[in-house]
Amino acid sequence: MGKIEKIKKDSKNYLLDHPHQKFIVDYLWAFVVTLISAFAFAYGFRAFVAPAVAEHLVSGGASGLTQVIVRIIERIAGGLTPEMFNTLDSIIFFLVNVPLFFLAWFKIGKRFTVTTFVNVLCVSIFIKILPNEMVTVFKIYDDTIARALFAGLLTGISSSLAFMIGSSAGGVDVISLYMAERKSTSIGKYALSLNAMIVISYVLLSVGLDSFDSTINMALYTLIYFFTSSKVIDVLNQKNKKTQLQIITTDENMAQILIHTLPHGCTIVDAKGAYSDQHKYILYLVVSYNEIHKAIKIMREIDPACFVTVINTYQVYGKFYIKPIK
Repeated sequence: MGKIEKIKKDSKNYLLDHPHQKFIVDYLWAFVVTLISAFAFAYGFRAFVAPAVAEHLVSGGASGLTQVIVRIIERIAGGLTPEMFNTLDSIIFFLVNVPLFFLAWFKIGKRFTVTTFVNVLCVSIFIKILPNEMVTVFKIYDDTIARALFAGLLTGISSSLAFMIGSSAGGVDVISLYMAERKSTSIGKYALSLNAMIVISYVLLSVGLDSFDSTINMALYTLIYFFTSSKVIDVLNQKNKKTQLQIITTDENMAQILIHTLPHGCTIVDAKGAYSDQHKYILYLVVSYNEIHKAIKIMREIDPACFVTVINTYQVYGKFYIKPIK
């Protein structure tokens, strides 16, 4: 065992024996990741979505709904300064998320709600306090495709970091995660559908304030932004992805060890090696994507000569255990 592996194992064992310290470490780690997630989202929103400039994009989720509300205020007021944009974005973004905190608290989990609340609060603060010198360091306002790609990348990273610790970046992420947990499928497609409705609303409100060509271009580039964000989330967020493992082994105890180590069942088929004429067992097992490494490590320890194939699985129908969000 390497030195790093030994340190990790000793640390894990220590925390398992000291639940109070484990609770503190868990929340400290969640807070650090939440800060990074919130900063990534706020910076992407201010620097690349850039709602305060004429050549802006439309964000998704709560931030997109915020832009819709600010656009309504802009129509009523007859115009807003960049400073007014930032202030309104900061306040309305938080208020839009308030009803979703109740959904999260009662339908998803209390820890999830607390960390999501902190994330949303930090995003609101970052949107307001990020200095203009920082958000204008990338002078690519004329390159809308680059802005759409970078905005999607940062938004996707922000949401994925939040999902990694059992949290979210608020807004559509809460609804998407709730739907994905109920149907045990990927999150990105739900976010894409909800965001599309927000863009349509924003485009309709933009008629008369912006030129027709500008409005259509903004909508098309926004679709690139959404698609990039959705793909980044689905690539980085592995929680709801499943993988089928097919194991060929001569060890008759492997199946029992696997089902007692992993929260999944498996199916055993008797087989015979065509070349060796030796009796073998074929095990069929479906695991979450983030359980693959652990499962294969166990198999190799039991039978170093076992043959394993890893098959991506689009969907599973039936009973499949996914660790619930707290």
